[in-house]
Amino acid sequence: MSAYHTPVMVTEVLTWLSPRPGGCIVDATLGGGGHSRMIAPLLSPGGTLVGLDQDGEALAQAGQVLADAASNVSVRLRQANFSEMASVLAEENLPAPDGILLDLGVSSHQLDTARRGFAFRYNGPLDMRMNAGSGGETAADLVNRLPEEEIARILFTYGEEPRARRIAAEIVRRRAEKKLATTEDLVDAVRGAMPLRTRPGEIHPATRTFQALRIAVNRELEVLQTALEAAAGLLAPGGRLVVISYHSLEDRIVKTVMAALSGKREGTDLPDVAPPPEPVLSVLTKKPLGPTPDEVRANPRARSAKLRAAERRRR
Repeated sequence: MSAYHTPVMVTEVLTWLSPRPGGCIVDATLGGGGHSRMIAPLLSPGGTLVGLDQDGEALAQAGQVLADAASNVSVRLRQANFSEMASVLAEENLPAPDGILLDLGVSSHQLDTARRGFAFRYNGPLDMRMNAGSGGETAADLVNRLPEEEIARILFTYGEEPRARRIAAEIVRRRAEKKLATTEDLVDAVRGAMPLRTRPGEIHPATRTFQALRIAVNRELEVLQTALEAAAGLLAPGGRLVVISYHSLEDRIVKTVMAALSGKREGTDLPDVAPPPEPVLSVLTKKPLGPTPDEVRANPRARSAKLRAAERRRR
């Protein structure tokens, strides 16, 4: 849809989010504004669109995209993490939203911008921060500071990397000679821990390592559970929560939290999630929905997307 980022599962998002004229929708992971560009006209006239993103570059791009797409709609864009929804809505003095969207993926722009350090395909600084101006630790800081055991834990837990210990050991061996500063340094370390050959069809050997470090740098899984619980509490009765995830760890959290808030216990993956005294949500999607084959052909980055939806119960 744009050179910045192609939004995933747009038709499904609009179907399950069900925006209406005069309503209030929160796009809590605004990105380049791809989903919001399609949501905004459906809120006209008189609706409100709230867009949050911690990436200032994404926010600027979305502002341009929405300038012409949001006629007769009040657009409020804020630089914030999606876990900060409640405070943003309070500061904007807005009513309970009719829908909240969380698209948990990394944008194409972030992946394709070498200086952001998200992708192993391009050589650049080993950064990976969603909010590059946050002052927080970068991926380079983590791989050069953490003990070998902690690096291995991150790679195995967040990346489900079977060779986590070998990769961690290779990172520590290399950093003793020279700090890892670039994405190329990290890729070389991963390759140094891998067999000389990989089987045809296997993913790039650094894929899981980059995913794991990105999640750790941005504390993505920690804030996801908080954001889901906050979103459920913020919705107006009958309001919809729509979440798109891209790997099993995210989807497991979304499934477990939605189930718990609907009064059920789904597995033991998240022991801190317990059903509330009264159910808050009704789960609308028994199983996660995926993109159509046509969408995957047109946008291969959509292939791993999984959409789940829930509705705030009416008392």
